Amino acid sequence: MSAKLTFFDIESTNLNANYGYILCISWKHLGEKEVHCARIDKSPKFKADPTNDAWVVSQFAKEIANSDIVCGWYSARFDWPFIQSRLLSHGLPTMPPIPHVDLWRTAKYQMKLNSNRLASVSEFLNLDEKTPIRSREWIRAMAGHRKSIDYVVDHCIQDIVVLEQAYMKMRPVMRGHPNVNVVTADLDQPGCPICGSKKLQKRGRSVAGVGFTQRYHCQGCGGWSRGRPQRLDVEVR
Repeated sequence: MSAKLTFFDIESTNLNANYGYILCISWKHLGEKEVHCARIDKSPKFKADPTNDAWVVSQFAKEIANSDIVCGWYSARFDWPFIQSRLLSHGLPTMPPIPHVDLWRTAKYQMKLNSNRLASVSEFLNLDEKTPIRSREWIRAMAGHRKSIDYVVDHCIQDIVVLEQAYMKMRPVMRGHPNVNVVTADLDQPGCPICGSKKLQKRGRSVAGVGFTQRYHCQGCGGWSRGRPQRLDVEVR
């Protein structure tokens, strides 16, 4: 059994959940080809109220509850709390606490670019292009125009494609990634905590005080990890 990691992204009409709503939520499971999308114009209540995003957030909440790890871009500070807020506003069950990989944090604290936006990182890493949203299409989508909603959905789906590519590229510099060995219960012969690969190469030690930890370099994803702390029975004077 492998860890189920899900990439996700939202498109909302405002930066605050009490003044805006969600047009669509896209998601994709690592290792699968299909990008899923819950869009507001598919809601059973769309004709009566094109601003009612209850169906959109409930569809995503049901799906994400089966994931072991989630991954997004600035998602821990925006996408995730925005969805939770909209669920609360509709009196719906909220999403469970799930280990979260926010690639924006990796870009901000482990890289040094002129911008921490996904578009800047994707350009720097030679990934697929992140598509822009024209203001006219955005405004019309907020008004319920279906073709404009198509345009926003296409943008959101492309974001997921680029997000997954960025995740695969940025793994060597990630810190604090949830340990997939815990998820798979493979504790007897643990592998890389990021990708689960058993191809780990010993690369020095991290020394502190009276102990040390073995440092490992994954030959699969390129990520770094450490073994269990080992204490030396010596007195430091």
